[in-house]
Amino acid sequence: MKVSYDGTNYFGMQRQSDKPTIQQSLEDILNKLFCANIHINYAGRTDRGVHALSQVVDFEALKLFDLEVLKRALNALLPADIRVLKAYLVDDNFHSRYSCIFRDYVYIINTADVCMPFLKNYVWHVPKLNISRLKEIKDLFVGKKDFAVFSKTSTGRATNRFVKYIRIKQKGFIVAIFIRSNAFLRGMVRLIVGTMVSYAKGKTTRDEIIQSLNGKMSLHLLKAPACGLYFKRAIY
Repeated sequence: MKVSYDGTNYFGMQRQSDKPTIQQSLEDILNKLFCANIHINYAGRTDRGVHALSQVVDFEALKLFDLEVLKRALNALLPADIRVLKAYLVDDNFHSRYSCIFRDYVYIINTADVCMPFLKNYVWHVPKLNISRLKEIKDLFVGKKDFAVFSKTSTGRATNRFVKYIRIKQKGFIVAIFIRSNAFLRGMVRLIVGTMVSYAKGKTTRDEIIQSLNGKMSLHLLKAPACGLYFKRAIY
């Protein structure tokens, strides 16, 4: 299924024992509909407060629903901040995570002097951000690199990732940073965006970023807040 959600009130995608998550919300309703213990897989693990425009999840069930009926039933029972956009039947070997070739994220920044209060959960407010400086530095992160410094990943885990591109678009006071990679480490997008903003503000140098990517130094990184981050889509 393709699923969209507002992550403001959730502690991320992955189920936790004592906190509300997207996985828990979906599985609880699926369990009721299918009268079975349903477990979902998902294309990308989003953290607390992160949103999704089109997350992909899959599950196995013995009971067959008409797909439109299933979508309507889920949307009638799910909280209003989680919506199923589309449901599909797929091959047995499909897996939302392992079949995925690329994942797209978009990060939204509001550069206005004053940010409207109803946007506070959906953008990072960075007044008068120098967009030209952002564009100067974006391609340093493109290619196959070790992003150990730019993640919260545990020591000893593989940290090489292939970033296909970073693109920046601006309309008025809104700046969108699009990042495509084969996979992302935990916190990777927010640390990359935060570092780009730090450079744009003159608080980090180009050489420091290069040395960090080469593993020669560890920056004190600025981490962009979760509210501006969106899982855009998964590509198969």
